[in-house]
Amino acid sequence: MLLLALSYKHLLTPYSVAPILVLIIAMWYKKGEQGRRVSWFYVCNSLTLIFGGFVAYGVSFVNTKFASWRIFYIAIGALTMVVGALVAIYLPDSPVKAKRFTDAEKVAALMRVKDNQRHVNVYNEGTTLTSYKWYAKFSHQERPSLRDLQRPPRLADLPRHHAELDTLGGLSNFSNILLTTFGYTSKQALILNTPSGAIGAVCVLLVGYLSDKWRDRSLVMLICILPTILGAGLMIGLDPNGIPKNKAGLLAASFLTGTFGAAFMLLLAWNASNIAGHSKKVTANALTMVAFCVGNILGTQTFQAKQAPGYISGKISIIATLSALCFVVVVMRVWNDWLNRKNQRALAGMSEEQKHEMKEKMAFADQTDRANVFFVYTH
Repeated sequence: MLLLALSYKHLLTPYSVAPILVLIIAMWYKKGEQGRRVSWFYVCNSLTLIFGGFVAYGVSFVNTKFASWRIFYIAIGALTMVVGALVAIYLPDSPVKAKRFTDAEKVAALMRVKDNQRHVNVYNEGTTLTSYKWYAKFSHQERPSLRDLQRPPRLADLPRHHAELDTLGGLSNFSNILLTTFGYTSKQALILNTPSGAIGAVCVLLVGYLSDKWRDRSLVMLICILPTILGAGLMIGLDPNGIPKNKAGLLAASFLTGTFGAAFMLLLAWNASNIAGHSKKVTANALTMVAFCVGNILGTQTFQAKQAPGYISGKISIIATLSALCFVVVVMRVWNDWLNRKNQRALAGMSEEQKHEMKEKMAFADQTDRANVFFVYTH
């Protein structure tokens, strides 16, 4: 039971936390900074795997009438509530609502991200931002539209969401249980899963840094996916019929799959960089987390009890979905580059004066990325 608790504990909160943090990061940081910032909050998943593994291991030695998995949930839940309360008190949901900022500092924070060509909520009752009074008039003239959600870029994202999250469901929910099929005891599995958290933490931070430094999300995402495919292949080769041939090799294969979390982190960073328009951002982030939920349902179904302890179909599904994901990532890269060239052709027909005037108007307008020729997609 404690193994199941550890498997599911880090899947309970991201449904609402991740989309909100992506929205906040997009308001505060430039595109070239967003990969690192997303990695700084997403690395907490890996740190939780380490901390939770040690807590679960310690709790497993407790012999009381109160179930050990309940102690684990109370400890982690109490810490989550404390951190959540601090965030609710001190984290403003937009630069304009930062109580410690003067009006000049709020304007400076907004101007800093002007080149993102994204909407930022600049309305704050009691605050006079005279430099942005034109915004209210402009936003009433051109309302945000959901029509872009029906267009290819976001529909093309759905297979990518599905493939990533289908794999995530199987890996995250069964990582501890898989370790027991390799010949380790339940208590050993609890502690041996903590290095995966350490590997995941290093990968998430490094990948966030590289994606910003190289200004390339898709290439770095592919680099994250390949070790997980290799790890799943090794699990099949070293444990073909549920009879482990090499415990150390299987443990190393399990550690390799820890790189996959960084790929999902980049998906969130991709959402932050490549979607504009408040309604569209909220909807796209919600769809991502819906895919997260569906993936956790479907991913677990590939690990059939009748195939225990080998779980061959589950391991094959990891390889199949991630291989498909590699193809989709390449397609998305080509599509985003095509959209950038399309915008450049549209701008070529404007004078410098027209481009300057229109760019200033569109900088904080609540328009979708497809409606803004100045928007630059990150590939």
